[in-house]
Amino acid sequence: MIIDIVEICGKRTVTREDGRVINQILMENWDGTDQFQIDFRNLMIASVSFIDEAFGRLALCHTSSELKRKLIFQNMVPYDRKLLNDIIVSRLRQQTGESRATCRIASGSKNT
Repeated sequence: MIIDIVEICGKRTVTREDGRVINQILMENWDGTDQFQIDFRNLMIASVSFIDEAFGRLALCHTSSELKRKLIFQNMVPYDRKLLNDIIVSRLRQQTGESRATCRIASGSKNT
């Protein structure tokens, strides 16, 4: 599945609410999609709030290997890629059995 950040969000890439749009697409399609190609079209985001809400929250629900297998980030400026990596690492450290169970309940999935 291709997710075009510019097409979906336009210039709304700043707030947590903006990032939630992307997160919802990912969560709703997670189990039925082998891989997400997330294309930033070299748009600079530079917003911790947007990136954390869109992608960081996934690291509370899924393992590092699941994220690497399913999420392919394309045309992302280096600053945003570093920001994304820092957020993912931080969220993976915060992950607990309880956070993963909460994600399973919220998504209705038994495989998360």
